[in-house]
Amino acid sequence: MATISKSMLVLIIESSGKTIKQFANSIEVSPETVARWLAGSVRPDLHNQERIRKEFKSEIAKLYK
Repeated sequence: MATISKSMLVLIIESSGKTIKQFANSIEVSPETVARWLAGSVRPDLHNQERIRKEFKSEIAKLYK
């Protein structure tokens, strides 16, 4: 499975209509962690990538249509 890139993460958050805080809460990480992902200083680990894919699968599917 492909790594979730910074640009993909931005698109997922935007298409979900959630704030960064809401997005973070839905995948059980801190908003600061999401901010670091968005800044590009770190990427989500495999566990968090799986959480993102599960929680936001409809948003991800829309990006590929």
